[in-house]
Amino acid sequence: MHSRALVPVALVGTLLGGCADSTPVGLPAARLLGDAAAVASAAPGLTALTWNVYVGAEIERVVQAGSPEEAIQIATEQWANVQATNVPARAGALAAAIAGRRPQLVGLEELALYRTTDKPFEELATHVAYDFLQLVLDSLHARAAAVDRTTDIQVPVIAGFDASGLPIFAGVRFTDGDAVLVRGDVPTANAQFGVYDAYLPVAIGDVTTAVYQGWSSVEATIAGQGYRFVVTHLAGQEVQDIQLAQTEQLLGLLAGESRPTILVGDFNSDAYGADPTRATPTYGMVLRAGFADNWKAPDREAPGLTCCERADLLNPQQTFDQRLDFVFTRNLPDGAVPVHREVVGDRPGDRTSAGLWPSDHAGVVGTFYVPGAGASQAAQ
Repeated sequence: MHSRALVPVALVGTLLGGCADSTPVGLPAARLLGDAAAVASAAPGLTALTWNVYVGAEIERVVQAGSPEEAIQIATEQWANVQATNVPARAGALAAAIAGRRPQLVGLEELALYRTTDKPFEELATHVAYDFLQLVLDSLHARAAAVDRTTDIQVPVIAGFDASGLPIFAGVRFTDGDAVLVRGDVPTANAQFGVYDAYLPVAIGDVTTAVYQGWSSVEATIAGQGYRFVVTHLAGQEVQDIQLAQTEQLLGLLAGESRPTILVGDFNSDAYGADPTRATPTYGMVLRAGFADNWKAPDREAPGLTCCERADLLNPQQTFDQRLDFVFTRNLPDGAVPVHREVVGDRPGDRTSAGLWPSDHAGVVGTFYVPGAGASQAAQ
């Protein structure tokens, strides 16, 4: 299903147009090690991973600015943070962590595309400064099977000052999105993507735009078994009504899906529950729709925290206090069971050489034993 096109850049004039758990759950007739690579190569079945890779900026601060002047000031600060958080280095760290788990299916969120121009009041930016998706793909033997593009906003930033002390402006265009990545040996078909109908309208001065979220999916065949794999990123808990409307639309899209389905992403609905204000109804809605949260197991109590590091990614110890990122499943083949789950990107050794965490979120991996799948396919 193709939803309506991206919001056009409408900010014109002054504006154009966010614990280390590695847990084998138990595998019939096999003894699996806690090491994720060993699990992936030993278990007949599939491994799925989800990760919010972090746009490098607090975009909500820009769109909540009270005036165009304030928006420019905040955008300038946030653009500096994007550059300081070194997207290419982080992409390498993300790719290394992903490759080490050998997932067949990957859902990535906050895959920012940043473009720039030196004529911010005259043209849309087209020069690519950072393409998060391409940077990750360049380090992986994987391909993007489906991509959704959502929010698309351009703002001026102060690039410097001239001899008389007046600011020199540049334009930074932020385009958000999510993607399904698949391993090279996994055939796919029927890529779909969409943008949710519910969105956050944004007004700065007399200019109006919006912040959108979306979803992508593919049909994938692994060891002869077909699956539908879906990735999404829902609106934040601070706009709960929008998040719930998006959840209802997503579950409606999947209501008639009878095939084995893996639904992953950043749902912005805290299942850990330390702060009740973060526990939106979304998590429960997904469970009531028949999906299983494969982090949970009767004999395992690891919290599985995934959010959030400091905005500059330089905190010396991880600072997670929420569980927002999930691998859900429904209608798995008979006898299929989760055999391993892991939070990735939350250990000091996962950081870049400059001490940056790979993202402000951790990733989540789930490996599933599927009878009859054959161990050789997982080791390819």
